[in-house]
Amino acid sequence: MNESQGIRYARKTVDASCLLLHKGHSCVCQVKNISASGILIESIENDLITDLEEGAVCILEIVVNETFNLHVSSKVMRINNKEIALHYISIPEDKQVALWQLLGDHVHEVESFGT
Repeated sequence: MNESQGIRYARKTVDASCLLLHKGHSCVCQVKNISASGILIESIENDLITDLEEGAVCILEIVVNETFNLHVSSKVMRINNKEIALHYISIPEDKQVALWQLLGDHVHEVESFGT
């Protein structure tokens, strides 16, 4: 998806937690929504990792339930004082089908934004 076009993969709200890892530091977050290309997380703790900035590469451990967790590399696309939007860089091959199943119909849907 091209952000300048004003469309992106549809986001799905899920009840999941996430551990964000960056340069030896970690932050516990709540997943706000997830899509086929990225994820929006919100810090549970009051402090984010201090040197986290747009373009930073992070590892995410996303825990959906006791049988499904997802380990992905991601890049920070947008960050504010509480929320972080990340784009997946790589998804392990053995987790791709599970992610698509989690997304259900959202895996192929697109939505407009920024209107």
